[in-house]
Amino acid sequence: MRKILLVLMFVVIPVFVGAVELKGDWVLAQSVISYKVTHPLHHVVGKTTEARGKGICKNGHCHFIVGVPVKSFDSGDGNRDTHMLQITKGADHPLITVNIDFNSPDKKGFPKEQKADLTIQFAGKTVKYPQVALKMVPLGGSHVQVTALIALSLKDFEITPPSLLGVPIEDSVPVQVDTTWKKVTSFDAK
Repeated sequence: MRKILLVLMFVVIPVFVGAVELKGDWVLAQSVISYKVTHPLHHVVGKTTEARGKGICKNGHCHFIVGVPVKSFDSGDGNRDTHMLQITKGADHPLITVNIDFNSPDKKGFPKEQKADLTIQFAGKTVKYPQVALKMVPLGGSHVQVTALIALSLKDFEITPPSLLGVPIEDSVPVQVDTTWKKVTSFDAK
């Protein structure tokens, strides 16, 4: 009996995991989005888990939208977070919006990596980041982990880099995205 269970694990589970396809409606189930600021004297990481999103894949094209409240990022220093809200115009533009578009084959399974065009609205500006690599890993059932690294530039959004002791932070602010998406079925919609 034990051997039969082991055989089933190695045969059925991979088929089940690979059976998920991109085609359909998706909702953001979990996320950790973090940015890294670099200054010669220190490095700062701010994180949020408050992103919300949804998407749809049909006819070989996928479109997803993700919204993140600017004030939800936490660097562990309240004064620094308040200053970040000021320089990014968070009071006037409280939401970062990311539109994600890519073409996808209409077949079962997931590509391990997919190139996507991102349009980011942040600090009152809209910037396009073409061909950003998304890594996709089916987690089983109807969940997929999607990760990405976005090479965000403060100059792109006309944000003056803040300075410490007269030395500004680096213009490049890498944004690490780690998300889990859930495929929405008609049963979920009820």
